[in-house]
Amino acid sequence: MALILIVVMGLWASVGCTRKKAEEEYLLRVHNLTVTPAEFNQSVKAAMEEAFPGEQNVDPSLLNDLRMRVLTQVSEEMMISAYAADQRIQVSNEELDKAVADIKSDYPDNTFEETLLENAISFDFWRKQLAMRLLVEKVINKELVLPVQISSEDIAEYVKTNYPDGIPQDQNADEFNQKIIKHLRQQKAEMAYKEWIEGLRKKYPVDINHQAWERLAGGAS
Repeated sequence: MALILIVVMGLWASVGCTRKKAEEEYLLRVHNLTVTPAEFNQSVKAAMEEAFPGEQNVDPSLLNDLRMRVLTQVSEEMMISAYAADQRIQVSNEELDKAVADIKSDYPDNTFEETLLENAISFDFWRKQLAMRLLVEKVINKELVLPVQISSEDIAEYVKTNYPDGIPQDQNADEFNQKIIKHLRQQKAEMAYKEWIEGLRKKYPVDINHQAWERLAGGAS
């Protein structure tokens, strides 16, 4: 999804390191949230499995581009997570458990766990990724999607552009309008995202440990 670029490669930023440990191990830091080089590499590995499934030798330039995209994504996730903490926006254990169960229900028997193992992704890491995705979605929905006002003129213009022959006869008009409203809200939220995330960047600047980054990038090239 263009709005938040999170797919399944999100990362759960760890909290509660001592100052000395954080100084030694962090790669990215936003307030009291940190991501270590090892955690970042896990996200890069998951992203590689998504972008280059089954490929053993990926062009170094493509891997570098992927690493930079993950860096941007994880940084934005951390800023949103810090904002969510200040606003007391949380994902409850019940919400997370339900999301896990819903996803696992799409896989017969134990094939979900087998799929994770095939991609060398631990269930704990995947669960943390999912928790971050749910948190980001909740924040985006509250701050950018729900506040959008959609007028009858907006709906009429959308129908005129995309359905010049009118609403399909097999569609319920009210349900069809609700789908359009949801789509338009999402569309306008995506347009507002860049300015919104830049505002967060000023309030929640991302501290990058450049020495750790150079070691990581150099070792992976």
